[in-house]
Order: sequence, then C-alpha cells, then structure tokens
Amino acid sequence: MIDSRFILLEGMPSTGKTTMARFLRTQMERNRIDATWIHEIAQPHPLLFFDEASLTLDEFRRLITAYPQAAEILSRIATVRRSAVGICLTEVEWNYRDAIGEDAYQALLGHDSLYLPLDRYTAVALEKWECFVSEALQKRDEVFVVDSAIFQFQIFTFLLKRGAYEELQHFIDQLAEIIKLLDPCLVFLHREDAEASIAYLENDRGTEYLEYIWTRDKDYPYYADLPPGAESFKRFLREYGCFVDRLYQRFTAQKLSLNVSDGQWIRHEDEMLAFLELERIPDPEASPRDGMYINEEHGFVIEVNGISIVDPNGNTRPLHLKSENEFYVDWIPTILRFEENKIIIAGSQTGSRWTTTGLVFRRINPRGGCI
Repeated sequence: MIDSRFILLEGMPSTGKTTMARFLRTQMERNRIDATWIHEIAQPHPLLFFDEASLTLDEFRRLITAYPQAAEILSRIATVRRSAVGICLTEVEWNYRDAIGEDAYQALLGHDSLYLPLDRYTAVALEKWECFVSEALQKRDEVFVVDSAIFQFQIFTFLLKRGAYEELQHFIDQLAEIIKLLDPCLVFLHREDAEASIAYLENDRGTEYLEYIWTRDKDYPYYADLPPGAESFKRFLREYGCFVDRLYQRFTAQKLSLNVSDGQWIRHEDEMLAFLELERIPDPEASPRDGMYINEEHGFVIEVNGISIVDPNGNTRPLHLKSENEFYVDWIPTILRFEENKIIIAGSQTGSRWTTTGLVFRRINPRGGCI
C-alpha cells in the first residue's frame, strides 16, 4: 500500500465520503492491513467535537468543586489534555446523568464545544489533533481512514460562526503540519460544481433534509440576516463549495481528485484503490440470518430481512458485507456481528443508544422468548 498512515476523504455533503470510507476500510482489511475507520459522527470522536463538553483545567476544577457528587465520575471519564478537558456528553447522558445529578448535568451542557468562540475552538482543536497523532504514532502498523474531518467539519464550524476564509486556511495549515508525521493522503470527491452537488443532495435526501439542517443551525451567526428555510442552506453550501475547492488546491500531501458526477462508483473505487496501491478483493458469499432480535435491557428491537434491517428507531437501513459474519449498517460506522442466535454491536457508536459497542441483541423465537 501507499506509504500513508492517515487517509482523509473530503468533499461536499452527499459526494460519497462515508460510502467510500467504508469500502476502503473493508478492502484494507481484506488486504491484511490493520485499518481503523473514524466516521464523522463516531462517539467519542478522537478529532472532532460532536456532543463533547470542552473545559479549561480551571473550569473543570470549579465544576467538580461545585458538584462534589459528580467529581469521581467526571474525573474518571474525562480526557485531560495539555490545557483542556473533554467529556463525551452522550456517555454522561446514557450512563451517568442520574448519578451526577441534574444540576451538574445542565452545568456540563453549558460547556458544549458548539458554543466555543473560534479562537478558543482552534486552540482546543489543535491540541486534540496533536494528542491523536501522538497516540497514533505508538500504533506503528495501524492506518486510519477518516472522513469529513480536516475540511468539512472545519468549514461548517468557521462558516456558521462567520469566520473569515483566511482564518480557516491558517487553521487548516496548522492541522496539516500536525499530521505530517503520519504521511497523510487525501481523496477529494466532487461533482462538476457546487450547484450540481446541491441538486444531487436535494434529490437524494429531499428538501425536508435541507430544511432540517437549516433548523438545526439557524441560531448561528451565519443565518442572522438571511431568510428562513432551505434556500439559505443552499447559499451556505455554495460558500462551502468555494472554501473546499480552495482548501484542496492548497493542501500539500499525496492527493487524488475524483469527479463522481457520472455515478460510476465501481470505476471510482478502482481509481482510489490504484492511487493507494491496493488490490480489490471481492466480497465473500455471506448473508445475515433473518429474524427479530431484541436487547432486553433497553427493549431495543432489530428486524433483519435479507440484506437490510429495520433499526430500533424504525429506519430501514441496507447492510454492507464486512466479513462472513459481520455487516456494516448503511451510512453509520456500526457493525452487526452475527454469532449463533444473537447480534453483537461492534464498530463505533453514534448518538443513537442502540449502537453502543458491545450491546447484545438475542434472536426472538417466533413462538415466544429468545432462542
């Protein structure tokens, strides 16, 4: 394989970053390469800040002093870096909210990284990336596949807070310098232009998806003077497109640009494999066992039907073969591992509790009870 420990996949939303990252990780494993896929919404995330509280060391000390009943738990699950402390809010909500008390939990929410001003964000982000690289260097044979981390998350963060492109570029330059020790390479997925990407996104996910993103982000400074709704998010995406094109041109690393407008995914997969000097190894013959599977602790139910599932939230999701008894769930980094009459959740968890790593779902006997 190409000499790289850090493979980045970037591009505008809905250009296939997650799909290609999953494919790449699977092919690397079949080529006997120790590979880890770090999905954009994996939690806790070693590089990004989804659902993470970020505190200075002094802020953390004041928090555990004010809420002594929470001190032991928060100290145990906190990630302490050089000048900042990170705490996964999802982990606290799922496992420790009652134990630390509602007042402490609400105080912790007040430190959500989403609220950080840009100067503070860049400082804690650089520190987080430095810690990741330091730890990755200890894992000499492991290659990391990362989607949407160095461009997409950062563009959203800066644009929504009305950061200037020059500030973003300086920040990306600093990140690029940090990851040089891992010999990074970049795969850039794009269509003809931003308008083509916007049209594909709207057709693929629906206008309601664009409305949802606008609703989620509408309180950020970017939207302060814009009319409500999907059209304002489209304007955001046009600026995003300008930013990402400029960042790609400037980025100094081994890199590959793939125009995916034609939708010829097998050809683009082969182009990426050739760039990375990897052999395509076909899927083995395998299929999951149909049936209903239940996690009795939480009452979660997964229905397996052919090569798709209905997840506990009622969403139908295709499955993608990873190995003879393991299947990726479409779009998310969760893996279903089938063992005898049960499913074990593997891979990385997201903000949905049923994706918790290690959770066990047992197959339901049609006549009642678990098998």
